[in-house]
Amino acid sequence: MAGKQALGVDMIIASRQLTISDETGDRPVPITIYAPVDQGNHWRCQFDIVWPDRTKTMRAGGYDSAQALYLAMQAIAVNLYASPYHVAGTLRWGKPGTGYGFPMPRPGIEDLIGEDRYNQVL
Repeated sequence: MAGKQALGVDMIIASRQLTISDETGDRPVPITIYAPVDQGNHWRCQFDIVWPDRTKTMRAGGYDSAQALYLAMQAIAVNLYASPYHVAGTLRWGKPGTGYGFPMPRPGIEDLIGEDRYNQVL
């Protein structure tokens, strides 16, 4: 947590828990989004995806806090859909096959499944 505090990233503004279900049982995949931080000439929004074997921490930058947050949510979608767990069909949020509830950048829209496909803003 010291690294996050040094960046000024200490306030969680959103979280979601996905699940990986396979022959070993159900395993949680928590996603945490931190408040965007003013970097002077841009804003940065950090998020964590806690996979079973590692935690992936990334940051998205934007012109203002709203853009940084939106780009972070898109980066989460890209990471989820590119994961081996999605490819294997073992990752879910709620009912299997309904998607994960994060906005996808336009080039990835064709990869969306379930409600994600129908709820995408074009």
